Amino acid sequence: MKSLLHLGSGKVERNQFIDKDYNFITHVDQNYNNGFHHSIKEIEEDYTAWCVDATRSYQCYSSVRIFDFLDTYKFKFNKIIAHRIVEHMFYDDGSIGRFLDACNQITFDDATMEIIVPDFDKIIQKYHDLKSPQKPQNFSFFNSQVLLINSELQNTCMDPHGSTWSRMLAYFYIENEGGTWKIDKIEDVPMYKGRDIYIKIYLTKPMVK
Repeated sequence: MKSLLHLGSGKVERNQFIDKDYNFITHVDQNYNNGFHHSIKEIEEDYTAWCVDATRSYQCYSSVRIFDFLDTYKFKFNKIIAHRIVEHMFYDDGSIGRFLDACNQITFDDATMEIIVPDFDKIIQKYHDLKSPQKPQNFSFFNSQVLLINSELQNTCMDPHGSTWSRMLAYFYIENEGGTWKIDKIEDVPMYKGRDIYIKIYLTKPMVK
């Protein structure tokens, strides 16, 4: 009997469970249309029913803003997945700290979290590779790498990147937030969504003494 919160989930197909160890999964993403949406109240009602009969599996979808969900939902999760989300949160306005604290409030004491972010070190390495005379590139490849560098560093005006992430900065962001979450490990993601510039950060929530 375990619950999972999948933030920034995008277009996930119905009944396509992303982790067999969890049988109550909630996907939150503003991209879900009105016909593919559960209200927070409906998700809470499903959770209550699931607590009575945990043999059933639930998969819920919410199109509310992530912070609106985190600040409103009244039950707790065992795990949170946040892939390509936190880089859109601004460091200078405190959004990263607010996000970590909100995830703390909505999870059990032994919860875990997985974060995938673009790695600034990898992006900068791609830029240096383009300048290297030892690595001649044809125009098509050169252009694709320039597009990757620009789209990851600038993103779009509708959903801009608000913070830069790397292994070093991940420790800085997370460990300076009062010990809410602890980094267990950070690993390279060989390929994700067609790009090889991501890292995955594994977090655990320290037990309350």
